[in-house]
Amino acid sequence: MISLRRIWIWLWLTLLVAAQMLSHPMGNFSISHYARFTVKPQSLDLLYLIDMAEIPTFREKPLVDPNGNGTVEVGEEEAYLSRKAEELTEGLVVKLNGKRFPLTRVSQRLELLPGGLNLPTLKMVLDFRIALEAVQLQEVNLLEYEDKNFPGQAGWKEIVARGPGIEQSSASDVDKSQQLTRYPEDPAIRPPEDLRATIRFKRTASTDDPASNPANIAVSTNQRERLVPSVLPWGVFLAACACGILAWRWFAGRRGT
Repeated sequence: MISLRRIWIWLWLTLLVAAQMLSHPMGNFSISHYARFTVKPQSLDLLYLIDMAEIPTFREKPLVDPNGNGTVEVGEEEAYLSRKAEELTEGLVVKLNGKRFPLTRVSQRLELLPGGLNLPTLKMVLDFRIALEAVQLQEVNLLEYEDKNFPGQAGWKEIVARGPGIEQSSASDVDKSQQLTRYPEDPAIRPPEDLRATIRFKRTASTDDPASNPANIAVSTNQRERLVPSVLPWGVFLAACACGILAWRWFAGRRGT
């Protein structure tokens, strides 16, 4: 006869297995980081994401939902994001040619997603921008990045760098997790631990500059090509007239002598 104690142990193990199956792919204690740099002629854009699994989200829940009614209201979300985004921004160090530059937040948003055992997970999305118009760029520039948020916390930590002017980068241009939406199913795959990156990029002309726009260059070339045939007949006509005047003056001069 099966004892009551064995039944409780079996139920507990079943719950543990179910929790693992339904929990965050990186583990329900994990906090995952994602940073994507896009180098443009006029700006450096940074997309920064934090994905908190069930347990870190459970700890943050009183701050996200201070009145405890189970619903994150608009005012609560804005108040939490205002504080948390400022804290996360302070933990990001971006240096350009050795000088630290402040990050300007363009947008921010928060998402609560279903997790394991009826516990939510929390994702924060921050968009930053560094305007390059007021920066004295060199021919080749060095961007240094470091993420100091949540030190020592397990999770997926990925940095992506893209842009036509990039010459060398310690970060890949391949988005492996698709902005922390797809993690590998194989637990043997070791998650990246990238919290630092260096990117060398060339100064590129702005697409707003008419002289650097290939379309404008093609138009001006076509205009020159059309101009040559239209001007050529007039040049021949004027040259013939000049030759006729010179010949007439030469004959007139000989008759006079």
